[in-house]
Amino acid sequence: MILAGKRILITRNEEQNEEVAIMVRSAGGVPVLFPTIRLAPPENSGPLDREIGRLSSFDWILFSSANAARFFCDRSSQLGLVTWPSELRVASVGPGTSDELVSRGVRVFLTAKKHTADGLYEAIRPHGVAGRCFIIPRVEDQRDYLAEAIRRDGGEVVSVVAYRNTIAEKDEETAAHIVARPPDVCVFASPSAFSNLFSLLGENEARDMLKKSRIAVIGEVTARAVRAREFDVDIMPKTYTLKALMNAVEVFFTNSGSR
Repeated sequence: MILAGKRILITRNEEQNEEVAIMVRSAGGVPVLFPTIRLAPPENSGPLDREIGRLSSFDWILFSSANAARFFCDRSSQLGLVTWPSELRVASVGPGTSDELVSRGVRVFLTAKKHTADGLYEAIRPHGVAGRCFIIPRVEDQRDYLAEAIRRDGGEVVSVVAYRNTIAEKDEETAAHIVARPPDVCVFASPSAFSNLFSLLGENEARDMLKKSRIAVIGEVTARAVRAREFDVDIMPKTYTLKALMNAVEVFFTNSGSR
């Protein structure tokens, strides 16, 4: 197997780590689970509940991440919203987010070909922005470039917090293990997953460990966060899904023949 014996550090939140771990094992690799983020609903769900209650007043709902889709759908179900308004168009930033929505019975009208906020905006723009009403479920404390672009072109937009991204509790044993024996590849699916690693391990420890590993990321935003700390991105798939990322990791080792 291509990844036989390769140790792959997985930093997603605890509930989602196993999905990647299964892919790693199927390729012969050894998953090293070290969550650096913890996802949670907003502390005050009032604004989100209010917008879910008036979902029919929007023309579009835009999802820029699978987590936004997951938390928005979960809260909608908790509030008893079984069927979304038929006139509401659903747009997604990429195939991973679309898969999350479809798995929950949501019909996706449009999936962006370029899997970034800019790409999502360019995808919806030909359908008309001025005079339309948009809702964007998002993570807390995130600058919303998508909302800014919509307002600039004459659209009305509500940007509402669907979930929070906090730092995970530190697993002391695993932390000591990966510092002493750096993994072959470190996988990051978000900028916060990468930055939180430094908080959990310590700046110097994380930097030394990463210098001895390879860095694999999903998405240009995560790649920019990695480069901002003066690290190279070794592996990044063109399609921003976990499956594509693992395929890219396998291709990397196939082409390099070694670490």
